[in-house]
This record gives sequence, C-alpha cells and structure tokens, in this order.
Amino acid sequence: MKKILLPQRAMITPKNVLEEISKFDYINKSPYSKTYYNVPGITWDYKPEGSLRISDHWNFKSNGSRHCVLDYTEDLIENYWMLAKYIDGKYHVLEEFGSNVAGYIFSEVSKKDLELIKDLYEIGCIVNSKKWNKKYQVKPKLVAETHTKNKKLLSKSINSERLNKFMDQNKNVKKIVYIEEQYMDIIEDVLNLYKNSSEFDELCKSNKGVNELINTYKAYKFKNDEIESFEKIYILILDNTMAINFTIP
Repeated sequence: MKKILLPQRAMITPKNVLEEISKFDYINKSPYSKTYYNVPGITWDYKPEGSLRISDHWNFKSNGSRHCVLDYTEDLIENYWMLAKYIDGKYHVLEEFGSNVAGYIFSEVSKKDLELIKDLYEIGCIVNSKKWNKKYQVKPKLVAETHTKNKKLLSKSINSERLNKFMDQNKNVKKIVYIEEQYMDIIEDVLNLYKNSSEFDELCKSNKGVNELINTYKAYKFKNDEIESFEKIYILILDNTMAINFTIP
C-alpha cells in the first residue's frame, strides 16, 4: 500500500453542484479554486462569450482588478454556489445552488507514517521525546510533541488518565511525543486496515487479482484530485494506485 486517506469533517461542494458540473460537455477546473468552466482557454482576462461558470465566489478582487463580475451586483459573494453565463463582459445567473454542505475532506497518512504510528501505539501512545528522537528522528502525522510543563496544551491533547499513568512511571521526563487524543478513536481501526492491506497488495500482482479487487472490493483507479465525500469513509491506496473505500463503524 502507498497510503490511507483519513476523513475530516468539513464543508464541501453540494451534490446538486456536482451533478450540474457533470452535465458539461467539457469540464475545465480552475487551478486556483473550486471553480469550473465548460470551455478551455479561460484566462484572467479572457472568457469566451456564452461560456458557463459554476463557482461559490463572485465579484472578487485579484491583482487590483475585480473578476467574475455579476450583471446585477458588484458586491463580493463567497460560499454561495451559482451557475452563470458570460454575456457582454458580465456573468448572468442561470441557477443558484446555495452554500457548501457538511461532509468530509481527507488527509493522507503514508505507509512510513503508519509504521511509526504503529510503533508508538504499541508502547502506550506516549513516549519520552529523547527516546523517540534517538530512534526515529522524525514524527509522523497524527503525532505531536510538547513539554510536560505545558499543562494547558496537554489537557487538550491527551486524556488525563493516560497522561497521569505515563507521568507516574516517568517523573523526570521533560518532553514527550504522543498520539493526539482527537485521533485515538480511529487509530486502532486505521492500523487494522494497514495490517490487512498486504492482502490487497498481493492481489495487485496478477490480472486475476486485479479483477477480484474490482469485482469483490469495488476497487477503482485513484485520481490524485481534491477529494470530498458525503459519507465517512477511509480510502486505502494500494501499490498499483488502485483505491478501495472502507466504512468503519
């Protein structure tokens, strides 16, 4: 496996916006934002007459100029999705979709990070910084480091029972490396997924195995785009860049 993508709560693009984008004969996504056009050749200064734009921001300023101006107002509009048509230098609204909705975006954790997280998890999720840094020199994602005298941060970052147990056994430790409390409820599931990933990677090695991944596990070719989901899923990226979605209760 290459990595696992972990879900994080966020406001995401509404489903009806995605459906509208899919109707475009040609989809041209802006490299700067979640904005889509139905034609190629779009620049800051050029929009083809009659072209369509679907976006959540309008009448914004960049480099001293106002862009994507609506025909009925020049007030800045943010976080409000609309489809509009470019006519005589301004956008005329065809349909309104509203604001972003609750869903999930993803942060990736690499195979190397997962190995380090596994080691830290198996020794109790907290360790003396000196001991950790001597062995690894790096800290993976989901893991933090702080001074034990920073009580305010520790009270927010580590379960008090877990911290007190460690400190009772390590009274002279001045700095610690630990798995952040906000991730503790998913760590075991993520590590189990990582452990089982070797079985899926084995299937990647043959055409028969790839067919099994597709037909049995609904594997698909992963595109390294901005990913959003309306459901809480974990995405396993295999060695052959195929992806499998998992729902963990």
